[in-house]
Amino acid sequence: MVILAWDEAYSVGSAMIDSDHRILINLVNQLHDAMETGQSRDVLGSVLNVLTEYVEHHFHREELLMERIGYPERINHVQNHRELEAKVRAIRDCWLAGDRQVLDDEVLGFLKRWLSDHILRADRAYRPWIEAADIRGGSGDSGQALTL
Repeated sequence: MVILAWDEAYSVGSAMIDSDHRILINLVNQLHDAMETGQSRDVLGSVLNVLTEYVEHHFHREELLMERIGYPERINHVQNHRELEAKVRAIRDCWLAGDRQVLDDEVLGFLKRWLSDHILRADRAYRPWIEAADIRGGSGDSGQALTL
C-alpha cells in the first residue's frame, strides 16, 4: 500500500533532486509495506539502513546544489537537514539495538509528513534559484554538466 505518492507538485525543477525525492518516497513506502506485511527484523533493518544512507546522500547533493545556485536560505535549510538526519539515524540505531517499539505508525506518519512538507515548502522555495541558474536535468549554465 502506498502511503505517499509522487506528484508533480513536488517538483523543484531539477531532475536530479526530483529523482532523489521519488526514491525517498519509495523508501518510506517500502518501510510501510515491510511493517504492514510483518517482514523480518533483518528486512526492516535493511530498509532503515538504506533510508538513512539515502537521506544523507540526498541532503549532501541538495546542499551542493543550493550552494551552486546561491540559495540565500541555505544555512537554515541545512540545519533542518541535520535535524532529520539525526532523527532517522536515531530510529535506525534504536531498531538495530533491539528496540522493536521504535517503528510504529507514529514514526511512519512523521516520516511521511516531514518528507511531504519539506519538499512542498522548504525545497520548492529554491525552485526560482534553480530556474534563474538554468539548472534542470543536471546541466548547469551554458550547458555544462552540474558536477556535484
